Amino acid sequence: FSSMMGQSAPFGLAVRFPTQTTIDGKSVPSISALMADYKGQEGWYRPDQSIDPHSVPTLSFGDVLNGTIKTPLTGKTVVIAPTHLESSDFHALPFGGKIPGVYFHVMGAHTLKGGLPLDLLWIPALLLVSAALAAQGRRKRPSKKAAAACGAVLLLAPIAFDKAGINIDVFPAAIALGIGLFRLDRLAARTYNRSTNLLLPDSSSFKAEDVDRDIYALKLTNLGDFRESGISSELGQLVERIIGCLQTYGQVIDPGTSVAFDKDTLVWKAAPLDRSEIEEHALGLLAVLRAADGLGMNGARIDGAVGIDINHGLPLGARIQAASQAAEMATRNGLRVLSADAEFLADRERRVLLLAQMERCIEAGTIGVGYQPKVCLRSGEIVGAEALLRWEHHTLGEVDAAELVRVAEESDRIDQLSVYVLDVALAAGRKMLDKDPEFRLAVNMSAKALGNLMILYHVARLLSKHRFPAENLVLEVTETAPLDDLDVENHLEGLLKLGLQVSLDDFGTGHSSLEYLQRVPSSEIKIDRRFVTHMRSSDDNAALVEGTIEMAHKLGKDVVAEGVEDELTAKRLQAMGCDLAQGYYYSPAVQAEELIAQLERRRFAA
Repeated sequence: FSSMMGQSAPFGLAVRFPTQTTIDGKSVPSISALMADYKGQEGWYRPDQSIDPHSVPTLSFGDVLNGTIKTPLTGKTVVIAPTHLESSDFHALPFGGKIPGVYFHVMGAHTLKGGLPLDLLWIPALLLVSAALAAQGRRKRPSKKAAAACGAVLLLAPIAFDKAGINIDVFPAAIALGIGLFRLDRLAARTYNRSTNLLLPDSSSFKAEDVDRDIYALKLTNLGDFRESGISSELGQLVERIIGCLQTYGQVIDPGTSVAFDKDTLVWKAAPLDRSEIEEHALGLLAVLRAADGLGMNGARIDGAVGIDINHGLPLGARIQAASQAAEMATRNGLRVLSADAEFLADRERRVLLLAQMERCIEAGTIGVGYQPKVCLRSGEIVGAEALLRWEHHTLGEVDAAELVRVAEESDRIDQLSVYVLDVALAAGRKMLDKDPEFRLAVNMSAKALGNLMILYHVARLLSKHRFPAENLVLEVTETAPLDDLDVENHLEGLLKLGLQVSLDDFGTGHSSLEYLQRVPSSEIKIDRRFVTHMRSSDDNAALVEGTIEMAHKLGKDVVAEGVEDELTAKRLQAMGCDLAQGYYYSPAVQAEELIAQLERRRFAA
């Protein structure tokens, strides 16, 4: 008799058999050794994996019993074993699929005919992986192609070695390769910048020594354009040239100073300067970048903004973050330099607090909305109103609406705030329409919010929720972002298809231009209060207002003048043909109930 004993490697990657097994004190040959008539050295071995198990001749037991087989069995060794799918003797092949265990024994017999294979264990594969990891460690970043090639060798090597009568174990080496590549990638991420492959650390690698030094953050504002147009090696060379320029020509960064690079921002420490010299020093830094030769790509010049932290008493991580945030804020506000001083940090803390409280108060519905009447200058009658934010917070006090909108835009919460105001305003507007069906309600809408496709859904949903006719709603588009963005234009057209009106708010300031009157679909323009308020004291302002009214009328648009604070200004606007006006001369923003009461009594403003 013989032994069927065998062992399977983890995950079915290999099997192995003994040539002999001791059973009840007797040495019993394995099936494979018995079939091969093996008489050599005792030991364990793995069947030759280069043998295709499907090449083993197989006969149906039913054909043998019926005498219908055509293959002669004389002089051959035959193994009778179950091969049906319900048999428990089914095992995984190293490269997928399953076969009955008897096939492994037959493959083992063919292996033993060439002698007991030499078993080199895990040593060759582990040496190969060690060499591969050592080579990868000399690179800036592990090569995916080299890693894949090494993995392929580990998979194919056992087959080649088996054919030569040599067994090797690759599983420990595969684990070592995976762990090694992961650690090398993490190390490279801390040492080399991902986007440029430069030997530049990120700011987290800075050490806390020299706490009395200033932290500079140079945000390369148009680096994204270069990243899109060039490969990483070219981008890396560009960043290297920028650093070299600042060190060599501008003497802005000391040659021995460590420079960190995060996304599009260079960060370094420098000797402190007098407060009066910091801005001049930073402007000189930017001037060096603009004037230096070889800094650019595809004909474009590099540009940037500088943030500087001078709060030496704060932790290093907080200072780096403050300098980077100052550079980011300088970019957003069109500034060249911004110092993260105590005032900046206090303002930052207020913005964080404002944002947190805004979200809570929106959920609680405690942010108020006031309504400033709009007056027809021909009749003096209140024909509409503008919904305005009015927030009196229990700890923050009265929050300026412009500040709240700015914080919401900077933190990408303007959509949430805009939808909240629209919801509250339409609920009150429905009651105003009950008193005057011709009443038109105006709600401010940031151009940044209009860039989101979901605004179409929210406007349509809220109009339906409050049963508010679309033609009675006017969206006053505030120019906190350029209105000639293609998405903004498309979304405005979608809103117009709902039937509502669009007004260009604060016309004459911001991004507005004559081109916008042609491109942006609007039925109304609103002259900024700065021009209206100074009409009495400035003939130039009066002429600009009058010219704007004439131009708007020729384009078929109504005109609203805001900031009317006295009777003379109101009369001059009326003489100029202005359609509507609003301001303290008529009424400040009031609660919805008060405006509804005025409409109910059919009162006329002023």
